[in-house]
Amino acid sequence: MIDEAVLPHLVDVLTAGTRTDRYGNEVEDWASPSRQSARAWMQQQTSAEETDQRNAQIGEWTLICNPVDVDGNPLAVTGASRVEWNSSTFEVAGPAGPAWSPEELHHYEVRLRVVEG
Repeated sequence: MIDEAVLPHLVDVLTAGTRTDRYGNEVEDWASPSRQSARAWMQQQTSAEETDQRNAQIGEWTLICNPVDVDGNPLAVTGASRVEWNSSTFEVAGPAGPAWSPEELHHYEVRLRVVEG
């Protein structure tokens, strides 16, 4: 695992709850997601501005974190997760990338995307 002294950012990893829709299907419900806090390194990779049909700011970020949350529980970060940090909400873009040491899962490298506007 990465020494937490070099992971200066505290992020929340969100997992959607579920509810039953009017057709009886189980669907994601982001009204009350479960949260796990984790120490991380957040770094912006690219940024763009989309002004064709709206005024949107788009950013791609990389999140690097240990495979456990601040309480030592396994971190549940998947392609369906969201990450909150510094008053922004990011979508996870694809599955979390595991990085292995010879003995164990060392850390995750997670691609994130944020769209504002």
